[in-house]
Amino acid sequence: MESSTRVRFYIALLISLCGYGLMAYGIERSNFAALISIFLILFCCYYYSIKWVDSSHKLQAAIAGAILFRVVLLFALPTLSDDFYRFIWDGNLLANGYNPFAHTPEFYMQNGLPHFLSAELFNNINSQGYYTVYPPVSQFIYALGAVLFGTKLLGNVVAMKGVVLAADIGTFWVMKKLLSHFTLSPKWLLIYALNPLIILELTGNLHFEGVMIFFLLTAWHLFLKDKLWPAAVCFLLAVNTKLIPLILMPYLVFSVGWKRSAGLIGVVAVGTALLHAPFLNQAFINNVGESLGLYFQSFEFNASIYYLVRWVGFQVQGYNIIQSAAPVLAALSTLIIVGISWKCRHQSLKNLPAIYIVVLGIYYLFSTTVHPWYVSSLVVSAPLTGLLFPIAWSAVIPLTYITYSTAVYTENLWLVALEYIVVFTAIGYDLYYRKQQLELKNKRIFDSVLSYEKQTENNRIDG
Repeated sequence: MESSTRVRFYIALLISLCGYGLMAYGIERSNFAALISIFLILFCCYYYSIKWVDSSHKLQAAIAGAILFRVVLLFALPTLSDDFYRFIWDGNLLANGYNPFAHTPEFYMQNGLPHFLSAELFNNINSQGYYTVYPPVSQFIYALGAVLFGTKLLGNVVAMKGVVLAADIGTFWVMKKLLSHFTLSPKWLLIYALNPLIILELTGNLHFEGVMIFFLLTAWHLFLKDKLWPAAVCFLLAVNTKLIPLILMPYLVFSVGWKRSAGLIGVVAVGTALLHAPFLNQAFINNVGESLGLYFQSFEFNASIYYLVRWVGFQVQGYNIIQSAAPVLAALSTLIIVGISWKCRHQSLKNLPAIYIVVLGIYYLFSTTVHPWYVSSLVVSAPLTGLLFPIAWSAVIPLTYITYSTAVYTENLWLVALEYIVVFTAIGYDLYYRKQQLELKNKRIFDSVLSYEKQTENNRIDG
């Protein structure tokens, strides 16, 4: 039996390796049938690979497999996202002394391209008329690729993917320490390490959530060790890689006390100002604000609550009400997040992953745009909380890639509905399971107290 399980375990890893190779070098995102079929196979292998890990040897083999899958993707241009063209554009501007926040790509095309940029690179950018919104730490990584390889696509991609891969390996190491700290099985590291969405979207499609996750997890590890200043620096780096960790600021400020929270705010504020110093001027403030405003009031993709609100708007107003609805939903989600952060302020920082999942989940459910790689920030907390819905979401959000199989990128709202039915069902299960666990825990405490009282009464009578 043991021999049979071992064979199936290694077959699952081998099939996964072939699947990642196909996704990297043989499948275009317009081929939805092939893409979703391979995703399904990879998730099946993911499930069984974790299920069949029952020894430290298999665990080590699974972690080695997780790294190998990422290495296979290292030398391929991203196939499911074209954001990397903007990374290369920004990186070359910064490497050559230009401020990437100063002008849109269209500006350079209309006023003369610098010699180190090309019209071919410009034509592949998906946001030619928008100012960049990527924070400084990400910009410095883009510049690293440009310094090494100029505008050579593959060289830049390999350099940047190398950073993401190194960050993911760092995440494995930190998560293993966290699991050990809470006396949880190191096996649960595989929930993140082997997750196909994580592998394909971060290393495969070059999204810097992987770098942000490493800094954020390291910050939490240091918070638990009561190392406030190193933790604050790691949190600062996480925020300046991707802005999303700012969602934790209310909880951290409310939880660590006013004196320590002042220090945390000071480190994040001063550090952010220093990191932005090479770019900071009035044009930067205006341009980034404009791009963020356009993002929140113009872009819409794979939303849930917002799509329901939009439908009501069409019935009542007869047009898309995103301009008015998006700010209201953003304000509402902010109020809910601040309220939850205040309510949970007395909880220990050991509950930070659970708070993160809750507040970030609320943010995404109210958002107008939820790309597949966004869910990676939820998946990383799943092993530390026992919550199911981030894993379920990572399994169904690849359905959104059907959008790219159409010439004009049209969403299939039936599949979006199916995705969120699965997500809300998983959330319901998590709530039910948590309630059952709490009731069982309370019953055990009650039975223990009852037994103690009964024993005390018997001793009194015997005495």
